[in-house]
Amino acid sequence: MKGIFNPVDNAALIERINLLADNTPPLWGKMSPAQMMAHMQVGMNIAFGNSKKTRHWLGRLFGSFAKRRQLREGDFDKHMPTFKKAEITDDRNFEEEKAKLTALIKSALIKGPQSLVKYPHPYFGKFKDDEWATLNWKHFDHHLRQFGV
Repeated sequence: MKGIFNPVDNAALIERINLLADNTPPLWGKMSPAQMMAHMQVGMNIAFGNSKKTRHWLGRLFGSFAKRRQLREGDFDKHMPTFKKAEITDDRNFEEEKAKLTALIKSALIKGPQSLVKYPHPYFGKFKDDEWATLNWKHFDHHLRQFGV
């Protein structure tokens, strides 16, 4: 499985981000490219402990089942809902969000898997390092496919 700590996979994500333009239309969903890149930062910041979110009650009930489903082979569902704190609905600056996201992705190679948080994900619960890496890569891939890159 691909992951953000693999240098080749990490570089491939950045190459795909560089193919985006401010006006790239989504193939599904409502986000603009800038909003999508801001949204992606939420997940990465949770994984690296830059932003701690409390565990959602639905996650306590269904999180471990949902986590197994998300980590299995295959793509995320195109219309999978997001948790409210990760929804980005305000206007964002494309170049600023692109620079912040690219820096965050590159930092994964420097920080390494040992820098991942040990507290539970707000919905999915506890993760092993390889699960965080896989989930983040699949989440990136999902949204980059959303914009055709």
